Amino acid sequence: IIFMAGEVCSKMYVIISGHVQYCATVQQRDAPAGSVPAIVKRTLHGGQWLSEAALWTGWVHRGELRAITDCLLFALDASGFARVISSHKSAHTYAAAYARKFVEGLNRGLQTDLVEALYLSEAGGNDQ
Repeated sequence: IIFMAGEVCSKMYVIISGHVQYCATVQQRDAPAGSVPAIVKRTLHGGQWLSEAALWTGWVHRGELRAITDCLLFALDASGFARVISSHKSAHTYAAAYARKFVEGLNRGLQTDLVEALYLSEAGGNDQ
């Protein structure tokens, strides 16, 4: 197990090689009280990433990530990233604008560690 729901997250993870499985139980933002939560289950592979939200806002993992094959992951530390990006004015300006839009999308979408959930919810898709 790489991380579990409820753990504080301070890193974005990029899968370099291998396969991981992400699983989360999430409630739709506008779902009526008592409605059944959505089960989000994805197998991810090299080139995909999770927990980008840790770079832009305080974040707690919303699901569980486990390796299903031998894997190589790159973990980008959020505080180190912030320190480097803030020392370059133009990069910081761009990153701040991106962060605002990212967090707006996060607040509208499913609360998962998956970036795809943001895009699916913006497009009106159902991430189940």
